[in-house]
Amino acid sequence: MIPSESCSLSSGFVSFRMLNTNVYAFYGSLRRGLANYEKFKPHLKYLYSVWIKGFQLYSLGDFPFAFRTHNPSDLILVEVFEVTDSNVKQQIDELEFNYGYHIEQVVIDEQSVNIYLFKNRANYPLVVGGDWVKFFRG
Repeated sequence: MIPSESCSLSSGFVSFRMLNTNVYAFYGSLRRGLANYEKFKPHLKYLYSVWIKGFQLYSLGDFPFAFRTHNPSDLILVEVFEVTDSNVKQQIDELEFNYGYHIEQVVIDEQSVNIYLFKNRANYPLVVGGDWVKFFRG
């Protein structure tokens, strides 16, 4: 897969220290134009889009989950946002945690960024191409 021209590519190096950051990498329903983005839009400041290495996306039906593979040939497209309201940050955390996600941090362009992941990919269908919007709307 070749990343689109409008997005950069990052190795997505992992930092396991939990820093207090308001910057998130969203790959599913919180991406621009999708349902949860529209719900929280006034408090989400879009920064950039980037392909990150070492992750795969899987479909749960109406939304995806990301799984860390550590394989540099696995790429997913994320949109990086600053969450500008602490109450909205908490609401997003609760939404994600209630569906079984956990939060980790990756370093993208020398910046710590939160990302929600699943620990087990089980037998869910792979989102071929790593772009949920293309997969979901395709």
